Amino acid sequence: MDINSVYPYNLFNPVQTHYLIYYLFKMAINIFKINKKDWQHFFLKRNIAQPGPIILNRRQIFILPTYSGLLLGLTLFVMLLGSMNYNKSMGYAFTFLLGSMVFVSILHTHRMLLGLRIEAGKVAPVFAGESASFCLWLDNRQNAARYALVWQRSPKFKVQNLKSDDPNSKMVIDLPANQRISINIPVPTTQRGRIFLGMVTVYTRFPLGLFQAWSYIHLDVSTLVYPQAYGNKTLPLGQQFESVGEGSPRTGGGEDFIGYRDYQPGDSPRHIDWKAVARGQDWMIKQFGGMNIAQVWLTWDDVNVMTNIEAALSQLCLWILIAESQGAEYGLKIPGNCFEPDIGEKHRERCLQALALFEEISIKM
Repeated sequence: MDINSVYPYNLFNPVQTHYLIYYLFKMAINIFKINKKDWQHFFLKRNIAQPGPIILNRRQIFILPTYSGLLLGLTLFVMLLGSMNYNKSMGYAFTFLLGSMVFVSILHTHRMLLGLRIEAGKVAPVFAGESASFCLWLDNRQNAARYALVWQRSPKFKVQNLKSDDPNSKMVIDLPANQRISINIPVPTTQRGRIFLGMVTVYTRFPLGLFQAWSYIHLDVSTLVYPQAYGNKTLPLGQQFESVGEGSPRTGGGEDFIGYRDYQPGDSPRHIDWKAVARGQDWMIKQFGGMNIAQVWLTWDDVNVMTNIEAALSQLCLWILIAESQGAEYGLKIPGNCFEPDIGEKHRERCLQALALFEEISIKM
């Protein structure tokens, strides 16, 4: 029988081999051109923050064997060679039994992440030097639990205003079936401004540790970092101090009790009548009047002598906290922002936010 009649292509013909290599190379180029945008989208999508919520699908989950999985695969290959060499039926059975368990573990490892819903929660502002706690809500809408989910901020992901991350800092959780739980990821800060969570990696090696499935979570969530409060603890009174007489009673700082008023969001807890609350009555605010109420303006001119802008903002931040704790009305006047004298949690947050987002425009120090 002529071999060329069965296999019309001759591997030893250099002309045919040349054309075969040419067409295979051209086919590979065409495939790459067709999927070029898809590849670019695949690699760039990880760096784009998404508003959320994120539901992990098959295209967002990656899986590879671990070191133990590779070692077991090599062992199974050696067992298969030995069974073929010595024609051992029990060797075949044991090898294929272990191999089937390995393939089943791939499906279970992949299922630990498939369909997981991640949503960003509220994040409270912090002061520079503290750790911001980013809340993530994990929603498992399947009838099966998810085990050994490891959460870690990607150590290679660089974010402004962050300390160097500890690669060993991980969070391992189990997510029950049909449950919704929250986790808090701490992010250390060093400077004021707006800080982002960045990219978070979630992975699992459940159940046998032979394969690792992982995915990247990049949610568009951020919080403010206020300036670090330090400096002179004496308020800049001077000509900016204004005493308020008894004709204008206010809620804080006075000595004479003048009555109650209804509680409003943002009122200081120091003025709540806690005894009435304990008796089951409505929340009421104690009002005081007298000559000890002060109005103070905190202006940029008060810290203009400082050569460091960050030190000046830290001083203003400290004065805001002191004025708020003493129950005094205070106003803030810095380049680009001006807040009239007021008191309360909302006023405090507005002033601290202005300091956190302050930018040097044209300041003559």
